[in-house]
Amino acid sequence: MREIRHMNDGWYFKPFDLKDIETFDPTQSILVSIPHEGVKLPYHYFDETITQQVFSYHKEFFIESTLEGKIISIRFEGVAHQASVYLNGRFVTKHIGGYTPFEAILNDYVVYGEMNQLFVVVDGIEDPDTPPFGGVVDYLGYVGIYREVALILKDPIHIQDVYIQSERSIFTAEVTLSLEASLQVQLIDPKGQMVYEVTLPKNTKHIIKHQPERVLLWDLDTPNLYTLKTMVETDEVATRFGFRSFEFKPEGFYLNGRLLKLRGLNRHQSYPYVGYAMPKRLQQKDADILKYELGLNIVRSSHYPPSKHFIERCDEIGLLLFEELPGWQHIGQEKFIHNALQSLEEMILRDRNHPSIILWGVRINESPDHHDFYTRSNELARRLDPSRPTGGVRNFAKSEFLEDVYTYNDFSHTGNNAGILPKSKITKAVPYLVTEHNGHMFPTKKFDPESKRVDHALRHMNVLNAALNPNEPVAGAIGWCMSDYNTHKEFGSGDKICYHGVLDMDRLPKLAAYGYQSQHMNTPFMKITSTMQNGEYAGGFLEKVVVFTNVDYIKLYRNDTLIDTYYPDVEHYKYLPHPPIIISDFIGKTLMEKEHMKEKDAEKTKRILRKIQKDGNHLPIWSQLQMLWLLKKYHLSLNDGVRMFFEYTSGWGSKETIYTFEGYVDGISVLKESIESLKSTEYHLEGDDTMVIAETYDVLRLVVRKTNPSGQTLDFAMDGFVVQTEGPIELISPSISNLNAGSRAIYIRSKGLGEAKVLVHFEGITLTKNIQVI
Repeated sequence: MREIRHMNDGWYFKPFDLKDIETFDPTQSILVSIPHEGVKLPYHYFDETITQQVFSYHKEFFIESTLEGKIISIRFEGVAHQASVYLNGRFVTKHIGGYTPFEAILNDYVVYGEMNQLFVVVDGIEDPDTPPFGGVVDYLGYVGIYREVALILKDPIHIQDVYIQSERSIFTAEVTLSLEASLQVQLIDPKGQMVYEVTLPKNTKHIIKHQPERVLLWDLDTPNLYTLKTMVETDEVATRFGFRSFEFKPEGFYLNGRLLKLRGLNRHQSYPYVGYAMPKRLQQKDADILKYELGLNIVRSSHYPPSKHFIERCDEIGLLLFEELPGWQHIGQEKFIHNALQSLEEMILRDRNHPSIILWGVRINESPDHHDFYTRSNELARRLDPSRPTGGVRNFAKSEFLEDVYTYNDFSHTGNNAGILPKSKITKAVPYLVTEHNGHMFPTKKFDPESKRVDHALRHMNVLNAALNPNEPVAGAIGWCMSDYNTHKEFGSGDKICYHGVLDMDRLPKLAAYGYQSQHMNTPFMKITSTMQNGEYAGGFLEKVVVFTNVDYIKLYRNDTLIDTYYPDVEHYKYLPHPPIIISDFIGKTLMEKEHMKEKDAEKTKRILRKIQKDGNHLPIWSQLQMLWLLKKYHLSLNDGVRMFFEYTSGWGSKETIYTFEGYVDGISVLKESIESLKSTEYHLEGDDTMVIAETYDVLRLVVRKTNPSGQTLDFAMDGFVVQTEGPIELISPSISNLNAGSRAIYIRSKGLGEAKVLVHFEGITLTKNIQVI
């Protein structure tokens, strides 16, 4: 039977020397585990060319004499960006491309009953014939064996490939065997029950077509996964898939027969310090963040195929995926095109059974038209997988359209204009999807001034609102992007970070993340995007407070006095499931209640007080006369006017100003949050407390936060701290660090089994987390 031996521990690593191929000296190396980063980087401020090196990886493994007659192969899930494999000093294979798996048969090179010497030359140099390189690239490629490695042992008669095409109630499976054999097939439903079984006579290719009596559909909220077990006498393969139908039409996207507006973000697979080299847990965590924290229904794997763990998690939780071949703007010569097509083929062959994938990206991201190349890429995708449409992301209108879906990066929104361009200005009446927006148009750091972070969030909501317009014939919008990322010198903010994410590099939220989150929450949600501090704004003028929420309305109180009731801004955000509540009146009805003004006079007074707050003493003569008339009408002195200004605008001189926001659903108060001056702070250490070693080591992301007593993160806290570990774990992130706008992630890697502990030392306080490694 088939046996998989994980080959992720016990690798020796060093800079490449030609003599390493024949005689490798472990004493000149360090011992590492896979996934492995060839170069560990600082969080920011570094020379990115240090990733462009060549390294040696060496591992010994034993092959028993009893395995003679088996087919022995080795599979690499991802090596950045060229890999030359040697066994016992002999060349086996070379693979070009850093984002797709490759496999090599070792039988001609194996020594049975002895230790075998596996050696891999890993080349991270940005070769212009290897996509995405050749031009400038707005992300780093990193270097290393950054995805898992396995030895696969099979009998001569084995299953080579299983390809399943499924619709809403029927599936067709094509099973390819290495040699003629009879095939047994079982269909296992999501509850683990066998619902179909058949045995087929000898052949090398078998076609199974079946329509179950009752089908549980794969959908966003019910991601039902079936398993097709295919078995020959000496081999067995279990393949997961889902029954669902989907279609892109000129008017939009349909899933299982219903029109569905797509809302999503692009994702880079890089992390701080280790680049691409993260194991299963954090790959899956990204999918969970997109689905459960941000409330999205689609992600684009920009600009390359992601980890298998990420895709499998998308299948499991009901997150749609647009997957594309590696590349960024540049198209090279024929060798480049050959390598790009090879990566496309490897991507599709690996991933074509995943129900979450609804679109193949067959163009180099934002590249010019290239009729021959893209004719070939479309033909290749349709031949390998006729069940899915193709798309090709471009950043210019009226491009040659060879794909099935016109996918376009619309960066036209600048804050005060329309969220997206009319489809008619971009393409014809064909299926259409916006695949990037915002991003570099308004890069925003987590520690930027509050007004900029609010503006950033509203820009995302403006585009999303436009894309969700049921009268707009667009399938939806995928924003740029999920999280900040390291990049080349031509991009970013000079520190080698592109601050384009709605999350920072640690996957911790900026205000824009809460905008997305508010659109999907089933439980009451309310995020006040302001600290209500005048000092955050020019001239001390707080123009508006944006609240991302799903409640029906909010009552705002100042020091227990009701200011007014505020409702979602359906005028400007009529297509969002939950429009934000935007408060620009912080006086409300209080002038009527406390100064006994009539409504019209109260409105006039409010406008004048706000104008004084904004423009200072430069009040037009008409406004001055109007204010004097209002004071006289209500028998108020000039001192009363000054009092009203301080009381109803700045709060200067008062003992304490406390704003309380109370959210209501169906007339019932469901949420309450107060904003007041800070009197004490708290530190928190959050995250899982169990690590599981399976194919390879595990990694935990722990989050350190500084908050007020109500749990609100303090946006400008930059406190330093020291991290200490005890037991079978080690730090990936630095031992000396600091909060980044009130929070920071630390990364812990397992290195054995047993009890472990993480201690985070701030000045005068230590946070502790006990961890079990199993």
